[in-house]
Amino acid sequence: MARYPSAFVVLLAAAPAYADEPTDRAKLTATMQCDPAREAGRLRCAIEARAAAGLALPWADTVLLDVPDFTTALKGRIGPADSVARDPGSQRWAFGLVARKTGTGEVHARVRGLVCEPLDGGAPRCTAVSVEVRATVRVG
Repeated sequence: MARYPSAFVVLLAAAPAYADEPTDRAKLTATMQCDPAREAGRLRCAIEARAAAGLALPWADTVLLDVPDFTTALKGRIGPADSVARDPGSQRWAFGLVARKTGTGEVHARVRGLVCEPLDGGAPRCTAVSVEVRATVRVG
């Protein structure tokens, strides 16, 4: 039997579960939309993440998983510091794609967030939640 350093075991125990339970997925919702373009060039997209009523969203980011083959993402990860709007229960990011030619396809992203519920007289209980979003990209 292999022996692992205790720090390794602690890291495994602390690894968050991403929306394993349906109730966890209900704690965070996200939407994404991309503006249509008439010709190749820069495209503007936006993602908004929102915690369920009464919950806080102190940290969130988004990772682009897939873009249409006629586009290139300017960034693959849009972090918390890149949000264009934020309040205690939501965050919004704007990001760009570059279209090299006309076409229609789908952008696929994962929004990861730390959703917290307040506890009376104590530290909030937080859950790491991940949801996936998709949007259609139209050029031409």
